[in-house]
Order: sequence, then structure tokens, then C-alpha cells
Amino acid sequence: MDGDGPVYGVPILLHAQRLRVVCVGGGSVAARKVAGLIAGGAVLRIVAPSIVDDLRAALTADHVTWEARPHRRDDIGDAHLVIAATDDPAVNAAVARDADAAGRLCVRVDEGAAGSAAMMAAVHRDPLVLGVATTAGVPSLTRALRLDLEDRYGPEYGELAALCAELRADATLAATLAPLDQMTRRARWRRVIRPDILDLIRAGHLDQAKEAAFACLLSSSD
Repeated sequence: MDGDGPVYGVPILLHAQRLRVVCVGGGSVAARKVAGLIAGGAVLRIVAPSIVDDLRAALTADHVTWEARPHRRDDIGDAHLVIAATDDPAVNAAVARDADAAGRLCVRVDEGAAGSAAMMAAVHRDPLVLGVATTAGVPSLTRALRLDLEDRYGPEYGELAALCAELRADATLAATLAPLDQMTRRARWRRVIRPDILDLIRAGHLDQAKEAAFACLLSSSD
């Protein structure tokens, strides 16, 4: 997408199972780009004369299809997201133009800044997702930072996120916190992210972790 001035990246989390995606290109780079989308249940349509084995294996899923031919202008269809992942920059540019004309987000694997979107290097600690990206196309840096995030935030952070979601759904707790002002509620939720609670989760003591988190939310102490 054309524009003046520096590229300003706006992070956004897309729910894969609600996405319709078309990927133009069937090589190893395309396979890496769509792997998370396939795992997440996106409705994926691949357009390419040939595809690598990883993509061919994905065709066993009913939400992945392949059209064995070169790109056509009408390939965008009703896709929410378009991925231009061929080894031909001219084809990728044409796919990006078609996506832009249709008002759809487009990821270009060969020239990220020329697309309207980019995929972040992500660490999944479900339901927590940690992502990092640059607007200048520096994959070595994003990979290094992703590995750092992977080391820093283990599976216990995903368990903590799930625990917080469970507590937020607790009607009694919600009623107790409702009279508090927003700043106080936020401070109480921040207190849940404590080393001792994370240690309990790491040790598999989820019930004790929940009790400790509940106490943090109910306590009025600073």
C-alpha cells in the first residue's frame, strides 16, 4: 500500500478461525507463513501451480483447499487476508495491488513494507500470545527477540492468563470489584502477576494459585 512518510506498525491480533485467507504461492516460505493459520482453523485457499509437501499434507483438513494454477486478478474473492508468497516479485506486487484495490489486508513475503500487513514472530502460550515485528524488514532481529520471549515466558504464563480469564468470569468476584474505580481494579489485577503465584503454577498447584490470585483481588492493601 502506497503512503508518505515512515511506516508505523499497529499491532493487531486476528482470530484465525474467523479468517478467510488466500495464499498465492506454494513454496516453503508460503508453508511457513500459513502454518499458524492452518493450525488456528482459518479457511485457507492456496493458489499455485505446485505446492510443497507440508502444504499438500494440510489438504487433509477440510478448511484448506488448493487451486493448481497461476494467480488471477479475481483470486482475492471474499478473503479477509491475502498472502503474496511466490518467488516472483512481479507476481507478489500484482497480488498486493489486487488486494489493495479490493480493500483487503496483504502480507508480502518478499518486501514486507510494500504490503499492508505483516505477520509477527510469535510465541504462543495459549491463551497468551506474545509477538514482535519490525517495520523495516529485519527478520534476524525479530527471530532473536522471539527466542528471548520464548525463554522468558514459559507455559506458566499461559496458565496464568487462563486463570485470570476464569476469575474474570466469576460473577461473585465481578460484583465485589464493580464498586471500585477503574484504576483500583487495574492495580488489583496487576497484583495477580506475582512470582509466588507463577511458582505455584509451575509446580502444578493450580488450585492454590487460584486461591492466591483470588486473595490478591479481594485485598485492599497496597
